[in-house]
Amino acid sequence: MNYIKYLILIGFLLFSVNASAEFYKYVDENGNIRFTDDINEVPEAQRSKIQSYIESQSKEVPEQKEALENQAETEETAPSEQQANFPDLLEDEQESLEDARNRLDQIKTEIDQEYEALKGEKEQLAEEKKQAKTREQIIEYNKKVDDLNKRAEAYVKKGKEYETGVDAYNERIMKKNKEKEEQTP
Repeated sequence: MNYIKYLILIGFLLFSVNASAEFYKYVDENGNIRFTDDINEVPEAQRSKIQSYIESQSKEVPEQKEALENQAETEETAPSEQQANFPDLLEDEQESLEDARNRLDQIKTEIDQEYEALKGEKEQLAEEKKQAKTREQIIEYNKKVDDLNKRAEAYVKKGKEYETGVDAYNERIMKKNKEKEEQTP
């Protein structure tokens, strides 16, 4: 009996086919943009001008495409911020341990402030998302989200560089402690 159930299950899995769905976009009575796969849910007054979409296809908005191209060009030509802000602590033996510690503390403070700013902006964008109703507002919202994501990526890189600096600082301390141990009889 169980064999029959398994055979039926395998038959369904073998003969199942991917289906693409068509859906429709319209504006409801409150001005909210809605999507549905049932044309009967679209108000009759809007049926003549609704847009239908096929799930597996997408079109790039020209403004977004242009913005992405401009972003790619500026990223290629701009020098890396981390290279300028985080010199290697291990190779800088002239810098005292106290100065290196102070610099790491300052960088940590900057990272913490940047985190709070990103967190606040994320909360603000969540509120803006609720209010975005027109296409222009949605495009502007998406640009802000992209900008926030880029700054979040830069924040993560800065955090990794900070961790590398802390590791280098700890290595210098261990090296100095080892030298002191060798000098004491």
